[in-house]
Amino acid sequence: MSRRPIVAANAAARARSELSRRQLIAGAAAVAIVSDIPAYPDPAISACKSWLVLEAEHEALTRRWQKLDNYLIQERYWCDRSQHQCATVPEAIELEAIDRRLDAMFETRQELLTNLPALAAATVQGVALKLAIAAIVVPPDENKNAHNLVVSILRDLKKIAV
Repeated sequence: MSRRPIVAANAAARARSELSRRQLIAGAAAVAIVSDIPAYPDPAISACKSWLVLEAEHEALTRRWQKLDNYLIQERYWCDRSQHQCATVPEAIELEAIDRRLDAMFETRQELLTNLPALAAATVQGVALKLAIAAIVVPPDENKNAHNLVVSILRDLKKIAV
């Protein structure tokens, strides 16, 4: 039974941070800001909404994975069991299923993120959604100035769109 790789552990650490949830809320707020604007055919909107749905699911699964892992370590003596013994524990089975889903979601999210720059937003809502994703992808702990700039642009867009 494998443990999460370091890359996944870093993603899990970022997913459990309060900043990441705030970023997700900022993204949802950006959608609400411009939801009253009539929707024109804008390929950026559906792509961004798909990415944001996957991001929300990723966050929820990561939190569940962390709870299961903590439970297994603290209550089931996870580290003291053999791989065969671990395979029969229901929480371990769920942990493995979450691992597989997170891996599949990672590929889909990366593909959407790679394609987003090529999609021209045709509406204010499309621009806001792309900026909301940028606010999530560029967390403040990695590039505070860039993150603050994106959040600032979202605020400016809110003032203009109202």
